[in-house]
Order: sequence, then structure tokens, then C-alpha cells
Amino acid sequence: MKEKLRLSLTLAAIVVILDHLTKWLIVTYVPQGSEIPVINGFFDIVHGRNTGAAFGVMSAWDNANKHYFFYVMGAVAVVFLYNYLKSIPQNDRYSQIAIGLIFGGALGNLIDRFMRGSVVDFLSVHYYDQIWSTTLFGHNWIIPLTWPAFNVADAAISVSVTFLVIRGFKTPRPA
Repeated sequence: MKEKLRLSLTLAAIVVILDHLTKWLIVTYVPQGSEIPVINGFFDIVHGRNTGAAFGVMSAWDNANKHYFFYVMGAVAVVFLYNYLKSIPQNDRYSQIAIGLIFGGALGNLIDRFMRGSVVDFLSVHYYDQIWSTTLFGHNWIIPLTWPAFNVADAAISVSVTFLVIRGFKTPRPA
């Protein structure tokens, strides 16, 4: 268990450090609400604040106590990840790595909420601010070709969860 814990916690610490170093750079050098084009029409560095969950979900939830909800959810995630890590076989390095990255991302954003009351997001991916619209099943669909702003912690979580889901479909189940 010690080796599993060491690998996962080391990766979690690396994610937290990178996450907060990049957030510090954004808060220090990029005024809130501004945008710095990196790849014109595709990728910008921005300075946004997210008071909701991942990708701004629940940001509009107008409740004076919603920050407590996110603190509790973050703590539940950390406890769940620790217990899940204990169930992973010692030789399953891929899952240990993924859990470490998710743990670091969850902790990075939780620390941000405690420090700032919101999460700093700064990576913006989009396609020339275009909108795709179509009619499907009698409904008009309007879809912006923009991904919500995110950060290092979000990227670590998203990539690792995607990896675990794909791996779960490919791993044969015991009879």
C-alpha cells in the first residue's frame, strides 16, 4: 500500500504545485476578464473565475451557502479516491497514476476555493468564436464551438477520468 500511496501522492503533489503556480502567474500578471491570444482563433490565455463546478456547471446557482456544498463535495471526492486507491492492485500502475492525477486536480481546485472563494480558470479553447446550428428532431440546436475555460487541475482530472473510462471498457471482466 505504501508504494501505491507514494506514487499517487507524488503525482497529486506535482499537479497541485503546477496548478497553483500557473494560477498564481495568471492572478499576478493577467487582469481578470482579459484575454491573451496564443493561437489566433483557437487558443487564448484568459483570467476567469468559476464559482460553480467543473466547466462552470452550477455557477448561476444563487445560494449564499453553495461554497459549503463544493467544500463537502471536494472532501467526499478526496475520501472516495483514497478508498478507491486502496482497492487497486499493486501492479496496476496506470490506475495509480490516474488516481494520483485526479486526486491532485481535486485538491488543487479545493485549495483554490478555500483561498479565493472561486477557482481560477485560464485556458480557453475555441474555434474562431463560431456557432454551429442545426435542426434535429424538430428542434433548433445552437452550439457554440467554444470549450469552457479550464486550468491544470481540470485537465488532470479530465484526462485521467477519460483514461479510466476507456480502460474500463477494454479491461476483460473476470468470469
